[in-house]
Amino acid sequence: MESQKINILLQKYFDAETTIDEENELITYFTSGEVDKNLKMYVPMFSGMKELSAEEDLGLGDDLMNYILESEHKEKLRYRWMWQMVTGVAASVILVMLAVNFYSSQNAWKDTFTNPDQAYSEATKTLEFVAGKYNKGLAQLRPIGEIENAANPYNSGMKKLNKGFEQMKKLNEKLKKNSHEKISNDFSFADPFMGDGSGQ
Repeated sequence: MESQKINILLQKYFDAETTIDEENELITYFTSGEVDKNLKMYVPMFSGMKELSAEEDLGLGDDLMNYILESEHKEKLRYRWMWQMVTGVAASVILVMLAVNFYSSQNAWKDTFTNPDQAYSEATKTLEFVAGKYNKGLAQLRPIGEIENAANPYNSGMKKLNKGFEQMKKLNEKLKKNSHEKISNDFSFADPFMGDGSGQ
């Protein structure tokens, strides 16, 4: 009777359906020394389980706590380093801005011309120079417009070719759809090089 109960518990154990009390009962049975000879092969397994459960691993909790504390410390150091970097950059930018402001306030802008007519004539010369360079640049862009005009016949030919390909695609789809039926004459095929089929 005892061996039948143990066999049932073993089956439940291997199906991972035992409770802790049932597992303890198995451990007690296999470590008692009075084991059925058909079940002797399980003695080392349950003896080892008893030894493992008897050992108290107090170091695991300490190791886990040390790992958590180290992780928190590393994270704090990383954030502290980032904060120091950001504040250092911000302080540097502020110092540079203050230095530029101080320098510019020491060296106030001075007018280069005292006579307004002389300033006007110099501004006119500068604007004429810029306009001349601008017009010269535009003149170099004129050949691009000529290339576009030369490509117009090619583009119109490509449009006709594309239209022909589209019609061939539609015809192919219709042939696939009506593979067992006769195609009606309602589909007109236009020559892609001759226009839309109207002769124009």
